[in-house]
Amino acid sequence: MSFLSKHSTDGKAPFSDLFSKIPALTDLDGARIKLMDDKGVDTHVLVPLPWIDPVRKVAENEELALEACRICNEEMALAVSKHPSRFVGVGLLPLSCGGEVMMKSYHHAIHILGLSGVVLFLGPHSTPPDDVMYEKLYEECENNDTPIWIHPNRPPTFKDYTSTSASQYAIWNSLGWVYDTSVAMVHMAMSGVFQRYPNLKVVGHHGGGMVPFFTERFETQLSNFEGDGEKLLEDLKMFYCDTATFGYQPKNIKACLDFFEEGRVLFGTDTPMDMASPGYFTDTALRSVEALEVGREEKENVLAENALKFLGKAGDRLREIYKRGGLEGAGGEGDLGVGLRMSKL
Repeated sequence: MSFLSKHSTDGKAPFSDLFSKIPALTDLDGARIKLMDDKGVDTHVLVPLPWIDPVRKVAENEELALEACRICNEEMALAVSKHPSRFVGVGLLPLSCGGEVMMKSYHHAIHILGLSGVVLFLGPHSTPPDDVMYEKLYEECENNDTPIWIHPNRPPTFKDYTSTSASQYAIWNSLGWVYDTSVAMVHMAMSGVFQRYPNLKVVGHHGGGMVPFFTERFETQLSNFEGDGEKLLEDLKMFYCDTATFGYQPKNIKACLDFFEEGRVLFGTDTPMDMASPGYFTDTALRSVEALEVGREEKENVLAENALKFLGKAGDRLREIYKRGGLEGAGGEGDLGVGLRMSKL
C-alpha cells in the first residue's frame, strides 16, 4: 500500500479508504482469523488487493511494476508461512509491461515464494486474455498445475453513458464486474485457450459472471451475426467458478452446477468485502449451498472437496495438515468443517 501511495498522483493507494474501514483485510493474525473462527471457516484463499493498474506510473514502468508485485507477493508468502493451515496465497502479476515482465513476476511468486496461484485483474482497459502476451503464462500454469483467478477491475470512473462523468448507483461493480468477468471468459474460450491447454485451471470469480445464465443467448446471437464458433462455446464449461453471489442465491449456484463440468464449483464468499454487514457474504453463501436441492455429497464437494482438488499441491498440503491434527488457532480436530473460502487479502 505504501509503495503505491508513494507513486500515485494523489498520494493514496487504490482502495485505501476501504482498507481503513475493514480490519480483516489487513489484520490477518487477529481480525481475519477471528472472523474465520466465528464463522467456522477453516481456510481462506487470499487474492491480493489492491491491484496496481490504477497507479499508471507503477503499472507501466517495468521496474516499478515488478517491485510492487514483489512486495505484495512477499507479504502474501509471509502470511501463509505464519498460518499455513489457515491461508492459501495467490500471487499478483504486472499486466501492462508485456509478457516477459509478467513471467518474471510469475516465476518469483510461484517458484521462489511458493504461492499457490496467480490472479489476472481484467477489465475494459486491460490487455485481453486472448492476447499472445498470455500464451507463455497459460503454458507454464498448465505445466506447473498453477491455478489462475480472473477478477474484474473496472473502476468507478468508467462511465455508464458517455454523457455522464462516472458510473452511478455502483453499476460499475454490481453489473460491470460480472460483465467484465464474462467477457474475459468468452475471449479465452473462443480463442481456443482450452483447446491448447486442456488441463489449465481458471476460475471466474463472482459465480462465473453471466456465463452460466446467458450462454444460450450468446450462442444464438453468435450464429445470427457471425455464423461460426459455436463449438468453442462448449469450452466455457471448462472454467471453474465460485459461489460468491453476494447474497442468498441457491438458484444461481444450482445454475453453475448445471452448467460447468463436474467438480468445478468452489465455495467462495468475497470476504471481507461485505463491510456494510461483516460476515453477511459467508452466512448467505453457506445458506445458499445448504439450500441446494442436491445430495449431501455434492454439497460437501462444493464446500471443500472441489477446492482441495482445484488447488493441487496446496490442496494436498492442506489435507496433510488436517490429518495431522487440525487447524492452528481454530480449536478444530482435523475436520474440514464448512470448507475453504475464496477471499481477499
